[in-house]
Amino acid sequence: MSLRTPLTAFRRTFVTSARSLAEPPTAPAQSGFSPLRDLLASSSSSSSSSHFAPAPITSESQTATRGYDVHSIPPKADPTIDLFTNCLMKDGKKDEAQKMVSRILTMLNQSTSLPPQPLLKQAIISSSPSIKILSMRKSAKTILTPRALTERQRTRQGIAWLLKASEKGRKGGVSRDQRIAREILGVLEGQSDVFKWLEERHKIAYLNRSNMTAR
Repeated sequence: MSLRTPLTAFRRTFVTSARSLAEPPTAPAQSGFSPLRDLLASSSSSSSSSHFAPAPITSESQTATRGYDVHSIPPKADPTIDLFTNCLMKDGKKDEAQKMVSRILTMLNQSTSLPPQPLLKQAIISSSPSIKILSMRKSAKTILTPRALTERQRTRQGIAWLLKASEKGRKGGVSRDQRIAREILGVLEGQSDVFKWLEERHKIAYLNRSNMTAR
């Protein structure tokens, strides 16, 4: 027996084992999961091909998310009521002025069975002039010059006239809050001295309208 036969058989066995190691192993067939595998493959391919586009943020989406519109939030305090309170205040005692405003609003509500804040605002608007009269020195004479008022100046002047007109019943022993509430109702009914002062001021401004550009 020669030595070629075992060497040749050994060489063939070595080559066969090397080829088996070089080739990748074949995965065993999985039964029962092929539909799920196909679905995952199709979804991954579609997601990779499509691009994500975020939805634009609009005011409607913000309103739906928050439940309210940012621009519809009312102010912490009503500017007209706050200015009315400051005009009633004396010696820096704002708590007493706020209590007086509360009593005035309660009286308006009891007298008319209507919301008192709109009534107070309407009375102030009706009492507010739109112009002011300034006295100016020109050459050797004094001229009257009408000037337009800002919204806050108009409101403040209307409140001042309301309070001034309510002082006429002071000697009768009526409290101040009752006098002011009565004067507000008088303005709403068109029966107040405030309208005389309004007419007089506007008449003076009309007669001196040529002096509007004087400086």
